[in-house]
Amino acid sequence: MSDSKKEKFDIFAVSCMGLSHFSHDIFSHFVSPLLPILIQNLGMNYTMGGMISLFHRLPAFFNPAFGKIVARHDNRLILCTTLLVTSAAICCITLAPTYWVLCLLILIMGISACFYHIAAMVMTREHAGSRSGAGMSFFMTGGELARGFGPIIVLAAVAAWGEKRIYFLFPIALLISALIFFKFRTKKDGAHHSSKKAEAPFLKILSEYRGFITVCFLLSLARAFVASVLNSFLPTYLTERGYSLWFSGASLAALQFAAVVGTFLAGIISDRLGKLNTIIFISIITPMLTFAFVFFSLMPNHTVIMEIFIILVGFFSFATAPVIMAMMQDRGALYPTTFSSIYSMIDFLTIAVALTITGYLSDIFTMASAFKICAVISCMALPLAVWMKIKEKRTK
Repeated sequence: MSDSKKEKFDIFAVSCMGLSHFSHDIFSHFVSPLLPILIQNLGMNYTMGGMISLFHRLPAFFNPAFGKIVARHDNRLILCTTLLVTSAAICCITLAPTYWVLCLLILIMGISACFYHIAAMVMTREHAGSRSGAGMSFFMTGGELARGFGPIIVLAAVAAWGEKRIYFLFPIALLISALIFFKFRTKKDGAHHSSKKAEAPFLKILSEYRGFITVCFLLSLARAFVASVLNSFLPTYLTERGYSLWFSGASLAALQFAAVVGTFLAGIISDRLGKLNTIIFISIITPMLTFAFVFFSLMPNHTVIMEIFIILVGFFSFATAPVIMAMMQDRGALYPTTFSSIYSMIDFLTIAVALTITGYLSDIFTMASAFKICAVISCMALPLAVWMKIKEKRTK
């Protein structure tokens, strides 16, 4: 493959990857809105309901092994297969006769999702050329849009066809799988090129890049302490403050759609201004906006101002994800599949750590105090990004 071709940004291919991410993740986000129905049908308690997320996330611990499998096979076929497997498993959850059958379906979906994200990140990076940030923005925007539209789509399906017939949505996955299969069908495509390429052992790569991977882990953790925490706890916090469930849900939707815009723009901007410069700016402004949101949420008659800060926090706090992902793909250009699997594992671990600590802090203090502590913790991204920037200049 020529250097000129490697540098080309294939907007149609990258857009197809974003669309596939949207199509895959809308099914992943069916579980939460269907949980009340599942609890009623299967006689689950809340602990059992919470364990469902464990079955979803657990496969991420095996991402390095999954990455080795992905590296030996055609990424295009992996994407098509996982789109179908994920959607089929989720479309059957309302048909599950027992709790453990439901958990098995969720586990299958979790494994399939791991394979999908590893292969999809590699393919997106290949077709983004030198504009890796923009490529990851397109890809991540698809996932963020799915987070907002997934619950809407599945609840509309339940209203139209009934809870037992959400499998009527399965043709969405069939259609997108066909698009991916025919769009990336040529042998000269980068998806085939990379899938035949042998990669170094996982532990060797982990050792060689341990400093860089550690910094990316901490940057992702700083992001999770604001973005993932608000995404999970915002409705609970607002209802505790006396707001209605409708207002809390609308605020969450505002946060998520602001995240879509921020995620889309951040990667594109990082290609022009530099990835570390983008992270430094976001690391400065995000804690300030979080403190402002908490401050106005505690004051009566400042709902509009609070909502403005919710939107601003959503815009900035989620925006580092495609930038960090692009950094890892750029640094790990020789081992794209392994670095994709490492990023996916980091994403799971940082979210799990941030949510666990925030829940514990909320029990000890108040949720408002926990949000403030999370904002302080997120400040660690700034010295890390500055240190990387200084180190980068010294090596040039």
